[in-house]
Amino acid sequence: NAEWPLRSGEFFKGEKFDGVVLEIWRQFQGREKPRLHQIIKAISEGMSEEQMTTQLVIPPGVRPFPEIFDKYDFQILQPYIEKFVMMTYDHHHGTGKAGPVGPMDWGLRNILLIMEHENNDNYRHKLLYGVNFYGADFRGDGHFDAIVGSQYIDLLKSAKPSQFSWHLKASELSFEYRDNKQIHKVFYPSLRFIQKRVEAAERFKIGIAIWEIGQGLDYFFDLL
Repeated sequence: NAEWPLRSGEFFKGEKFDGVVLEIWRQFQGREKPRLHQIIKAISEGMSEEQMTTQLVIPPGVRPFPEIFDKYDFQILQPYIEKFVMMTYDHHHGTGKAGPVGPMDWGLRNILLIMEHENNDNYRHKLLYGVNFYGADFRGDGHFDAIVGSQYIDLLKSAKPSQFSWHLKASELSFEYRDNKQIHKVFYPSLRFIQKRVEAAERFKIGIAIWEIGQGLDYFFDLL
């Protein structure tokens, strides 16, 4: 329905929402950008008419991922979007290897990629650095399971790791353990992990978006 984007605010206001978070960019894989710009603008205008906000989830554009959202897309859409949520996590999905979930060096390169455009610097406050509150348990066969706080605590109790490794560039913590079949490598956020990202956000004058509330440990919020 061509009228739906402009009437979207009516629907969400009727459902007592404060706004909407759009996650549609990755599904288009960089295709039909003019049409996508038009759809997002129309939705935002419909939301604004009802005094509601629009946020847009944007994919990372630094290897191992293709650059399907770039600094020009940001420039075109920033008048219509209150916050852009950068998906600076799931790095391991792109590499297919055991490794950090949201390495900070890679995350900041994604932020800088958007800020390269001279006009975008004035709107950096609209950019949110995506911070994962979940981790990953990688098995020796190359597969992995996502883990949340309660699962991480259970792993610590059962595996009783004697040593942890801090990955300096990625600013992530990991440990290894062995089950009956193979060696596992576990990455999960820590207080230092969060502190480093909070400091980076303050340095770059951007915000933070957590993926997601409830997946972390209770004391993570002590730093936020």
